[in-house]
Amino acid sequence: MADPTRCLVCGSEALIYHFSAVDSLVSGETFRIMRCGDCGFIFTANPPDKERIGTYYLSDDYISHTDRKRNVTEALYHFARRFMLGRKAKLVTGVCRKKSGTLLDIGSGTGYFAAFMEEKGWKVKGVEISDMARNYSVSRFGIDAVPPDAVRNLADKSVDCITLWHVLEHFYDPDHWMKEIARILKDDGKCIMALPNINSADSKRFCNNWAALDVPRHLWHFGPETLNKFVQQRGFRCTMSKGMPLDLFYISIISYKNSRTRLAFIRGIATGTFLAIRNIFIRNSSSSLIYVIEKGHA
Repeated sequence: MADPTRCLVCGSEALIYHFSAVDSLVSGETFRIMRCGDCGFIFTANPPDKERIGTYYLSDDYISHTDRKRNVTEALYHFARRFMLGRKAKLVTGVCRKKSGTLLDIGSGTGYFAAFMEEKGWKVKGVEISDMARNYSVSRFGIDAVPPDAVRNLADKSVDCITLWHVLEHFYDPDHWMKEIARILKDDGKCIMALPNINSADSKRFCNNWAALDVPRHLWHFGPETLNKFVQQRGFRCTMSKGMPLDLFYISIISYKNSRTRLAFIRGIATGTFLAIRNIFIRNSSSSLIYVIEKGHA
């Protein structure tokens, strides 16, 4: 993992205890969340070793790697995923100004986005660390999906677009991946990444019960300012950011569940609706944000 005694974004050693958060999904363990006193970046300070982190994904409730719809919350997640496929495809073609091209989907999961883009005429390769999710994507969709180590075999400047849908926050070595993205991406290519927004209205509402903290699986907790600084220092510039409106409802429901609140689903929908209306008037306050980055400093 990146040096835990220095800020990933600015390198400062002025780190301050922010709060502690509990892994409500798997272990019930408590993890420290630290904040940089200089740039404000927030990160999980004491995650498990990289060799052990896989056990923290072994849950029937980790639905990004499954197709289960056992309850209303899971059905809502999959509805949002289907709805967003078209939005994501439109974003890719819009920012790349191409109706087809080459796309690398890092963190391709069960393959729905990769398969959708192939249907749209794109040549797609997926990268997925979970053997179960990767094998599912291959068997169901015939996706060309590989484990992370295979990325080194991709040619320099060979890809028009690289996507990371809620992936960067999981990387133990984000600098390595940013270097690989810079190497693989064409000079005029675009990288699109979605991330939870630590500065969102729902993050402030739920504090250490905010479901998108998702400790210890989420190591880095970006907001718009810290994400911009992070990519600029690695040879990129952020050209656009936009909200993912449906994430707010799912995250609000799970946040209430994490805090053992009664009627979590109903309260989550009510809170999500209130905050969604509020977010219309406040830029970059969405629960998750999509960033478009490209090579070259701002």
